[in-house]
Amino acid sequence: MGGPPPCDECEAILRELREAYASAWASSDQQTRDAWLAFARLTGGTEQDAERAEELAPRAKFQDPLRVNRALARMSIHQARTGHSLLRRLRGEST
Repeated sequence: MGGPPPCDECEAILRELREAYASAWASSDQQTRDAWLAFARLTGGTEQDAERAEELAPRAKFQDPLRVNRALARMSIHQARTGHSLLRRLRGEST
């Protein structure tokens, strides 16, 4: 779990991801937020949660959907290159 310590690029990527998620949330309508929350509940969720997520996902719309994708791609590339683990830190978990 330890791995290499985070670097300045890690911090920049985490900031970018947080801002992208915050922007996506703020620009979303309630139906999109409901879909997002349904997907978030899938880990350890019920079959009903999965069905609800499948129902809502096709209607979900974000103002700039590629912003989150670009930030996630940047994170993946950095993790692969350096071995730094950013997902736990993004979720607010200690490393």
